[in-house]
Amino acid sequence: MEKQWYHGYHKASNFDSIGNWCITEDLKKDHYLFMEDILHLLTEERIKSVPLKSIGWKNKHNFPAPWSGKRYDEADVKYPGIITTGHNPYDNDYRMVDGRRRMHKLLSSGVTKSNFYVIMWEELRPFFLESNDYEVVDRLKNV
Repeated sequence: MEKQWYHGYHKASNFDSIGNWCITEDLKKDHYLFMEDILHLLTEERIKSVPLKSIGWKNKHNFPAPWSGKRYDEADVKYPGIITTGHNPYDNDYRMVDGRRRMHKLLSSGVTKSNFYVIMWEELRPFFLESNDYEVVDRLKNV
């Protein structure tokens, strides 16, 4: 049985190749945001039309280099991505926590604005779990 998209996670870490996506003030600790924990926040009233250039997303610096693979091919732009007002290494207004493949597809198609679930950082932050938390270790085994 194929897993649903919400069985994934967003990793907040310092990546050598894509920048520092940590969420702590010292920008050193790794955290995980499990999508299934925030499903209740994905409501109709949170969907906003947002300029794509105002969103920081992992691998943004490599655009327009082409992407490929099954996950990219199956990314469906009709579903809104998830963004927050939290820190990102591009110093953009928003940080993407789900939807970077859809973002790439939108930009590749010449789209400049699209719908996203917008969750304020203060509301989203409590759902990020530290990487050394035993719950995180167990949950990553099942993703």
